[in-house]
This record gives sequence, structure tokens and C-alpha cells, in this order.
Amino acid sequence: MSYDYSENILVQESAGHLLHDELGWEVAFAYNTEKLGENGTFGRKSYREILLARYFREALLRLNPWITPAQMDEAKRTLEYRLSTVSLLQINEEKYFLIRDGIPVTVKKPGGKTEEKKAAVIDFQNPDNNHFLAIKELKIHGDLYRRRTDIVGFVNGIPLLFIELKKNTVDVQDAYTNNYTDYLDTIPHLFYYNAFLILSNGVEAKVGTLGSKYAFFHEWKRLSEQEQGSVALETMLRGICKKENFLDLLENFILFDHSGGHTAKILARNHQYLGVNEAIKAYEARKLNNGKLGVFWHTQGSGKSYSMVFLAQKIRRKFSGSPTIVILTDRDELNTQISDTFENCGLLGKTKASQFIASSGADLEQKLRGNPSFIFTLIQKFNKTDVEPIYPDHDILIMSDEAHRSQYGIFADNMVRLLPTASRIGFTGTPLLSNDNITERTFGGYISVYDFKRAVEDGATVPLYYENRGEKILDIKDNPEITDRILDAIEQADLDVDQQDKLEAEFAKEIHLLTATPRLESIARDFVSHYSDLWTSGKAMFVCLNKVTCVRMYDLVQKYWAAEIEALKIQIKHATQQETQELERKLQWMQETEMAVVISQEQNEIQTFQKWGLDIKTHREKMEKRELDKEFKDPANPLRVVFVCAMWLTGFDVKCLSCLYLDKPLKAHTLMQTIARANRVAEGKSNGLIIDYIGIVKALRKALADYTANVNGTGGADPTVDKGQLISRILETIAAAENFLAERDFSLQTLVGVKDFEKLQLIQTAANAVSSTIEEKKTFQTYAAELIRLMKYADREDIELDSRKRYEAIAAIYGELKKKRKTVSNVELMVEINNIISDYVHVEEAAEGLTPSRQFDISQIDFDLLRREFAKAKKKNLVMKDLEDLIRVRLEAMLFNNPDRINYHERYQQIIEEYNSQQDRATIEKTFDELMQLVKDMDQEEQRYVREGFSSDEELSLYDMLFSENLSKQDIQKIKKVAVDLLEKVKAKITELDHWTDKQETKATIDNLIRDTLWAELPESYDEVSISVYRQKIYEYVYTRYKDVA
Repeated sequence: MSYDYSENILVQESAGHLLHDELGWEVAFAYNTEKLGENGTFGRKSYREILLARYFREALLRLNPWITPAQMDEAKRTLEYRLSTVSLLQINEEKYFLIRDGIPVTVKKPGGKTEEKKAAVIDFQNPDNNHFLAIKELKIHGDLYRRRTDIVGFVNGIPLLFIELKKNTVDVQDAYTNNYTDYLDTIPHLFYYNAFLILSNGVEAKVGTLGSKYAFFHEWKRLSEQEQGSVALETMLRGICKKENFLDLLENFILFDHSGGHTAKILARNHQYLGVNEAIKAYEARKLNNGKLGVFWHTQGSGKSYSMVFLAQKIRRKFSGSPTIVILTDRDELNTQISDTFENCGLLGKTKASQFIASSGADLEQKLRGNPSFIFTLIQKFNKTDVEPIYPDHDILIMSDEAHRSQYGIFADNMVRLLPTASRIGFTGTPLLSNDNITERTFGGYISVYDFKRAVEDGATVPLYYENRGEKILDIKDNPEITDRILDAIEQADLDVDQQDKLEAEFAKEIHLLTATPRLESIARDFVSHYSDLWTSGKAMFVCLNKVTCVRMYDLVQKYWAAEIEALKIQIKHATQQETQELERKLQWMQETEMAVVISQEQNEIQTFQKWGLDIKTHREKMEKRELDKEFKDPANPLRVVFVCAMWLTGFDVKCLSCLYLDKPLKAHTLMQTIARANRVAEGKSNGLIIDYIGIVKALRKALADYTANVNGTGGADPTVDKGQLISRILETIAAAENFLAERDFSLQTLVGVKDFEKLQLIQTAANAVSSTIEEKKTFQTYAAELIRLMKYADREDIELDSRKRYEAIAAIYGELKKKRKTVSNVELMVEINNIISDYVHVEEAAEGLTPSRQFDISQIDFDLLRREFAKAKKKNLVMKDLEDLIRVRLEAMLFNNPDRINYHERYQQIIEEYNSQQDRATIEKTFDELMQLVKDMDQEEQRYVREGFSSDEELSLYDMLFSENLSKQDIQKIKKVAVDLLEKVKAKITELDHWTDKQETKATIDNLIRDTLWAELPESYDEVSISVYRQKIYEYVYTRYKDVA
């Protein structure tokens, strides 16, 4: 490839030019040009240093004119200090708050007393008062390994930005899996201070934080909400690395969430950053708008709770006057959830969230007359109409979660009367209804919109597929017509227990139809059949009409679940061997699966359920004694199905929830919020599935027609997609994979039609056909992986038998490509190679009385025979893949034992590169011969320690490291003795030390032992410089080889 089209020019140089020319960063190239030393290029004394002390000290002096040299030294020591026992993420969190809030230094007072004063390291108010430096190709040395990074961005000498770049032809994920994760292992100290991780191939870019899996790295597509968006690196650099944005993100849009006992570092997504800053503008202009900041509509699942935290954090940091922020919800569980989020993200300091929750209307009023930083309350606590208005001497901001709810009406008026000078902002996950005058009157119009369509396009949520199964079940054709009056009555009953009797009296006929036993029986039977078909998809939530129906449905499902298990056991008895493996996994899953009823308590519930012949106590005991919410959120927990009627329908996020079954009439916002339970992004989840038993689609369409979906008033965007589109995508992908195989002279239909051993042979033939080149193999795997993801959400009735069989054949080929066929054990490598060849050669059975056509003598491998067998193998591509894997694993073991064997690895790499560049028949034959010769040489090498007179390969390794040319026979014997003695001493010393690689002093003990032994025992021909080199090599070997020895 021309140099002008290489990674350096196309991507790295382009990024450097944009950072320098447009964004005002200083940009430098370090590789082979950096001079070390205090007066060197960047002031680094060694390649291990990642804090640029020169720029750091200059910033301390510039931002803190009072600081002394001693205090600067103290600040640097504090910033660099870390405990060896804490995790990388813990170190990063400690450094973050020092960088953001300042580093405490000791100030001497008159009389000998001292106090702490914080020294700022970044000027967040004036971006140009900071030094922004991007270094390309920076050498960084770890304890053992040496790496060169693409771009590291420093602010005032602190490495806050890491950019890993690939060629535009390489997938961005390669930057994560092949580079970033390697750096975490080899040069982890680079990430002690890191704020932003950017991965890109130029045309596509992702940003994330330390500790995030690749699935949670996200795009930065827009510089304003109005833009359509571009995933290119230049958009991300302009959005994140513009100096003002960079410091704004660093100061106000990073959180460390400690929920559930785990720490997650959260960086605002693009839409959150833009939306919150629109809200900040509205807050700045609050007096001009009579306190109405507006409505913040970001669709369900796109991180609305975090947006509230970001907004509160920025207001508290950037505006003077210590405003009180009041967070409003309308349900206890939502109040607890949002207050816990604020606490776990550190906004409440060391105070528990319970201290900020208003326990009553009187407590709320008392809190409002003070000046707490936060108040969490239910809207219902604003229940007094005759209270004296409060005119505080500080700002009050009311942040209302789910601001659209109908019950906000009278309470919202009370709130405005009580707090006439307060500012108000409404957060909602669903768009406002066109006739929702209350919300607009209270909060104003939209200030930020992030709708369903854009959230799915950006990957902030997954698509939702809709399936109406009520039409498929004969017994439930007579669903009553769901009128607005019924919807209103059900919603009121959910909110107020006293409304339940009124509902049942007014709509007795409709309620009876919906809860009739035959109807529930049919739905329970269908649910078991449907969900057990989707057993690899994720967890399920079943929404019932009321609490009693939840328990009834639970009992019915248990009955049919047990019957399905018994039917599955019978099916397994008559299944083929291949089918049995899959069915047994499904059986285990069904037997492990647990279900639960989750409903709120009410008075006399025991008697109420007893009238129906139901026992609520066992369910209530489970709800009270276990943390069902945490169990349901855990993808690995066997609690996979919950039955609910009102609880968990709003504000309860379960990322692994994939299937939502609806058998309850819902309206407007409640319906939209409920179906959004299934749209959260989770690893391996491609979409959510809404299953409708009640015909709610009419209400859904009506609600969408009423939405003023966006600021332009262009109408509502349907968040669901008909399941027919899912089926179409499946069939299209099957056809594409089948055509791909046909182009390589393989018929998928032939594989579907054959049986037994012939099927096994053809699976290997197909895998061989798509393995001609790495690109072809990747293409087929992409088709197959997408197909497998989509099929998780299709049940047995959706896909015709012929299409399902073609899918199963494609999945089998994919499995053949993915499986690890061989492992390297102590069995001689030649025997393994022989077995590989044998796997792919069909041996004719000898006729009676005749000897077989050939026999393998395992003890005396004949390489000519191996070559002949390879020539007969039809599936040469698969043979080569196995052989490559086998030799690579053996090489890794050999290199681990003796790093000086790197030349064998280089030979292997060269052979494979030549093979990959041109995979014709002649090349394959040549490659096989070269690999055979390499294996013979490796086998000889592995026995060399015996020929050299050593008792182990380890002793030989040290000898190889110490060996140099032109040694006399006496010197050679001497260094052999040094190798044996040194290894014995080092191993003995390591056994005395506890976790020797964890502490600097124990590492130094081993390093000094190596140094002293070499100085004392090596021949005089070894000078000071060479001994230093050998000492380093041997220490690295010992560190790698015996790192885990306690």
C-alpha cells in the first residue's frame, strides 16, 4: 500500500491536523525524536513516566500563584500516589476527583500550625489558560512490556485522552480487542488519569470510559440536536476535543456509579450532553421565562435518570448561591430509585439518600424553608392549598420525573403556589399529548428532544418488535372493546386502591371477559409455548389486569410449564444425537427457571385472595424476604419471569428484559413507558419483543396519533415494528447466506437433505468452502451471527419448517467455524498432526481377508506419508486452520519457556502471512510443507536442553539469555553453571516472599539477587553494560514465568 494511504497518513495525520489547526492543541510526534531528561522534549526522565511533570508544575504555578516549590512537590506526590492493592478503576476514580476538585497541599500558618488548601490543576473557567498537548507515537514502558501509542492527549501534563486508531479498512472493534485491552495489561499506569477513550478507523469512531465493555462504547454523531449525525472521527474530535467541550465533559459529565456494590464509570452520551446543556441555557434564562425551563423529552431507555444527575451536578458546580434542587416523582419506588441513583453517583456526599427524602407534607414544607442541597419528594406531598408561599433567599429548582402524569394537575398548582419563585423543568420518557395543557402550563415547551427513532439509530436503545398473539388464539377472539372510559378507570385504579371497586362495578362485564378462566388458561398455555421457544432471548415480564389475576396467571403458567418439561423429556427420547444436545440444554434452562409475582401490598389482601382460593402469603414472603428487583436485573440469575400489574411498569430498568407480554389495557404514557421496559441495551441483545394478548395495538396507534411527537409537530413515531419485519429480515439473511455458499459451489439444500455421517461430512465441506480467505470467512460469520441473534426472538410458528431447517444448517456451519477443534496437551505434536489429517481423510474399510490400504505408525511419524495424506484431504482449508492453531499454541508455550525462541515465531508468522495473501492450491501445499519443516525444527529445539546437559528447559532459557558469541569452552561451561545456580537461587527466594510481584521492595529483592549473582559469577569477558542488559532480560523472564507464585 502507498504510504499516502497508510494508517499514519489517512487517520493519524488527519486527526493530528484537526486537533492542531482547528481545535488549537499543540501536536507533537515522539517516535525516534523524543529526547529524555528534564530539559528533553517533554521533560520525561524515562519512558515509564506518563505524568509530564514540566507542564504539570507550570500549570500549578500559573493557576495557584501562592504555591511554593515544596507544595508543588507535595501535589505531584499526592497525584501520583496509589495503593498497590486497589483496582485500576479505583485508582482512576481517586485521580479524577483530585484533578477536578484540586489537590490538597499543606499550608503553614503563623504559630507553627498547618492547614490544607486545594491547588487547582485545571482552569475550568478559562480553557485557554490550560496547556493542551497531543503526542503521536509516544513510547511507554511498563514493568515488562514496551508499547507505542497512537495519540495521547495531555492537559497541563496529565494524560486525560487516549486515542487508538486503525486503518479505514479495519473494524473499529479491533482497536478495542487487539490494542486497548493489551495496553490495560502491559502499560496500565497510562490509564490512571484517563478520562476519555476514543477508538476509530477514521470513518467510524467510538468513545468510552475505563472499565466499559466494547458494547458500551458509543458514537458522538452530533454537535447540535438539529444535525442528522455522522459517525466519523472528525465529528467526535470536534464534539469532544474542542477545548471548551473537553473541559465541560471532564468537569460535569463524568460519574462513578456505585450501584449494586459495583463501580461503573459513566460518561454522558452525545444526546445527554447536548440535552443537559440546552437545559443549562434555560436555567441561565430562568427569570425571563417565569421559572419555566421546559420539558426534557428523551425516550425511555436512553438514560434519563443520568441526565437528571448530570444537570444537577453542573448546576451545583457552575452557579453560585447554593440552589436547592427538588426532585419530584409520583410513586414511592420511583422516589427510592432516583434518590438511590443520586446517592450512588456521589451527589449527596457521604449523607444517605433517606435524609433528603420528604416523609410528609409538613416535612417537605420544613425542608423547603431551609436550604438543603437536595430534596426528594412525591408530588402528592404538595397536598395543602392554604399554605403561606415560601420566598427563599436562594434559588430552588424543581426537577419533575415523568412530568406528564395526569395526577400532576392539582398538586402541580399547589406546588406553584407554595414556591412562586422556583424554577421548574419536566423530564419525560414519552412525548406530550397534544391536549396536555397541564404539563406545558407548569413547565413550558420542549427544550430537548431525543425520540424513539433517533435513539434506535444511535444504538441508545434496541428496536422493539410487536406481535399480536390475541388474534392467533381461538379462545380469546371475544376480547371486549377497549374504550377510553375503561382505560381511564384502570389507570385510576392503579393509582388509588379505592378506585378498584368502582372499576369492577362499572365494567363488570368487561372485567369478567378479561379474567375468565378459559381465556387465562389459553393465554397461559400459549405463553409457555411461546416463551420456551425463545429460551435464549432473555427475561420476560407478564403484565396482568390486576393483582388477583397476577397470582392466577402465575399458577396456570406453573401447570403448563411443568407439562412442557414432561413433553420435552419425551421429545428428547426420540431425538437424534445432534437434536438431543440442544434439547437437553433447553430442558436444563426450563428446570432452572424461576418465576415470581410482584405486586404492591394492600389491606385485607389475605382475605381477598382467599376468596379466590389463592394463597398470597407465599408470594408476599418471597417479595419481602428476597431482593427480587436485583435478582431480576441479574442476567445470570434464574429468576426469569415476573407477573406484574402496576409495579415495575415505569422507572424500573432491566437491561436483560427482552420479552414483554401484555394482557392489560393501558393508555397513553403508561402504555408507552411499559413497552419501553424491553428496549434497554444489553450485551448480545439485538431487539425487544412486545407480545399483545389484548389488542392494545389500537390504543397504541391512537396514543401515537395524539402525540405532538417533536418540536416541529410532525406527528408521533411508532416505537414498535411489526414482527413481520423481523421475519422478513430473517428470511432475507437466510437467502443471503445461502447465495454466498452457492457462489462457492456449495448447496445448502443438499446439506439440509442428507442424514447422519453424510451430514457431518457436508458441514465440514461447507466450512471449508467459506474459509478460502479470511475475508470470506468473516463475511459468512457475519451473516450467521446476525441470523442467530434474530432467531432468538422468533418462535416455532413464525418460520416455516423449510426455512428453519436452512437456518439450522447455517448455524451448524457457523458452529464448525467457531469451535476449537484441537487442544495441545503433552501428547507429541506429531501425533496431533497425524490425527488432524486423519479427521479429514475418508478411509475405506478393508474387505474381509485383506489388509487395510494404509496404516499409521504413531511412534515413527513419516513426513512423506503426512504430505501424501494432506494431498488427499478435500478440506485443506480446515486442515490448515487446525494446523495453524495447533502450532501457534505450542509456539506460545515454547516462547513462554524461552523468549530467545522468537525466531520460530517469526518464521511461523511469515509462513501464515504468505499463505493468507494467496490461498491457491500451490500455496496451500507449499505452506503445509513449510509448517511441517517448522514443526520438525521445533521438536528438535524442545529436546535441546537434554543435548546441552541441562535438567530442564528453564535452565536452558537462562543459558540462552546469557550466551554471547566468541566464548571459550571454559566460559561456556561457566555460564551453564551460572544459569543453573541462578535459577535455583531465584526460585528459592520467590518461595520465601508473599506475592512478590505486588510490592516494589520484593520485586527489588529479586532484581538485586539477579544482579549480584551475575556480577559475582559471570566470566570476566562480560562487562558492566552487557551485565546490565542480561540482568534486565532475566528479570523480565522471571517476572513473566513466576508472576503468580505466592
